[in-house]
Amino acid sequence: MKSQTSVRLLLAVAVAAPLIAFWPDGEQDPQAEDWTKHVAKACESRRYGIRLAAARKVADGGDAAVPAIEAYAAENGRNALPSSLVDAIADGDQAGPKVSRLLWDWAMDPDFYWRSAAMRGLALRIASYREAGAKAGLEHDQVAYLMSVRAENDPAWLMRTHARFGLVLDGKPVAEVFSLPESDPRAPLRLATLLLAQGVVPPMQPLFDALADERTFLGSPWGNHRATEANKALRRWLGDAFPEFEPGDKQAAMAALEKVVEQKTGQDITVPALRTDRVEGITGGIEILSCKFGDQFVQWTDDGAVHLGLTGADKAQLPAAAWRELSKDTTAIALDQSLGDVICDSLRVYLPASGTNAKVAPGALPKPATDWLKRLAQTLEEAGETEVAADLRRGLGQFEGR
Repeated sequence: MKSQTSVRLLLAVAVAAPLIAFWPDGEQDPQAEDWTKHVAKACESRRYGIRLAAARKVADGGDAAVPAIEAYAAENGRNALPSSLVDAIADGDQAGPKVSRLLWDWAMDPDFYWRSAAMRGLALRIASYREAGAKAGLEHDQVAYLMSVRAENDPAWLMRTHARFGLVLDGKPVAEVFSLPESDPRAPLRLATLLLAQGVVPPMQPLFDALADERTFLGSPWGNHRATEANKALRRWLGDAFPEFEPGDKQAAMAALEKVVEQKTGQDITVPALRTDRVEGITGGIEILSCKFGDQFVQWTDDGAVHLGLTGADKAQLPAAAWRELSKDTTAIALDQSLGDVICDSLRVYLPASGTNAKVAPGALPKPATDWLKRLAQTLEEAGETEVAADLRRGLGQFEGR
């Protein structure tokens, strides 16, 4: 009987041995992972959920995964890396020297679509560069200098915003950073929401200004997008203290929020009036979104008034004769469909009379439309808008058909 029991035990051990051999022994060694496979999955899987999970795994791999990322980019181009992978690495908690150098290289590449996310990644790691110095892969002073330069001079609003985010996390006074000149109304709100998520209390007025925003640009409700972003940020920050109010009455909602926020921060908040479009009678326009050259917004009316910027606050009046020549040829930009595969940078053409609301990818703008927009830039220059014309030409360059 005893011998039979022994045989059964030996048999059980023999059967279980192969399973035990493949059972994970503690945490998996990042060096042992097949990072080439995980990077390819993060970039190429047809299912978004799989791409996202793979991106997070690669980000968690830290320095061990970096060679596979660089190899993939070398073979396919950096812009083959999806935003989900870059965001996962930027927002992750890995701060090894290879990860830091990767973020630096991305942030310094003006042609990389997701360079602003890389700047955010550097900002989130700025404390480690101060504490660890060269051991972290980057010198603190070089990162701080990059941020101070980009905070004011980069053409892309997200690069400026993420650089300013890093300046605050590095100890620069919040009020001083918010006082830097900024022309894009999206920037102060985004900076405030980033800081709240890090436990830093910013000036809260930009969030209330955003809550009251109902402005549009060429049919796009960018004001409502800002209001939604501000509302989500306040809900996360206030938690259970977020006040209850009747839906549909923005003024009452903002008044209720004002009391709670003033009590929590000691800041004086002004409840703004609702902000609606200041420009009427728009008959056409273009929108350029570019991580390299910055975003540009141009819209016009039948009388040759050209409104510039997201809010349309700046205005250029074109000479009547020149505008007549331009406006009679707008059929050149009356596109009947979107053109090219838009991944990041895009040009949108809007002509409501012809039903045109088309997005164009880099290198996909037909020659007639390119020529018309160049003529618009030339006319703006002749009207004294030299800087605007130069920016427009620069922004249009990458969309010209090849």
